[in-house]
Amino acid sequence: MFRGYTTKDKKRNKVDKDAFIFRIPAGKKGVGDFGYSGEPNKIITTRKGQSKEMKRWLGRVKSRQETFFSRVKSFNIMKNRFRHGKRGTADKLLRHKHCFESVVVLLAYDIEHNPLFEV
Repeated sequence: MFRGYTTKDKKRNKVDKDAFIFRIPAGKKGVGDFGYSGEPNKIITTRKGQSKEMKRWLGRVKSRQETFFSRVKSFNIMKNRFRHGKRGTADKLLRHKHCFESVVVLLAYDIEHNPLFEV
């Protein structure tokens, strides 16, 4: 989702230019775990040589992200097989996307009224 391709897709030059990595503005960076260490221009990860304060801050940011992800997971939309839609993958993916976006809207409303902790 983040990069817009799988390894197989990248070899075929099949990259989704709407992926999140392409939406990060120049000069801005996100925070991620070790899996994103190959994207140093877009994602900050914990590395050797960083100060204790920086590592602690990055840990809190990642913990906050996980808090959000756990709220998404509580809807079970990523855990179970999605069986809605007509035959064919495209229609099911579109419907699943709509459901996922609906959950995120609900979570945005929830976070507005029950904010995540400060970092």
